[in-house]
Amino acid sequence: MVEPNNRKHEMIRHLEMTPVKTYATRENAIAAVNKRFGERVTSENGERLDFVVVANAEGRFFPLFLGERAIQAGMHFSFCVAN
Repeated sequence: MVEPNNRKHEMIRHLEMTPVKTYATRENAIAAVNKRFGERVTSENGERLDFVVVANAEGRFFPLFLGERAIQAGMHFSFCVAN
């Protein structure tokens, strides 16, 4: 376990997400992203938006978008985002 005030681990950050929507399969989670944003997931100015598919404790899947570009693109209105 990482202690919050331990200087040795100050670059480590633990995140826990509780998604509103989960999917039965990894493929369904990817299909939800494609359905919402098309095959090429980009911001309004054409920058690529990165995401990973994460499994929760119940074995269901959800897309997790990464980075400031995802926040600026408003991905947090539809999916989880970590910055």
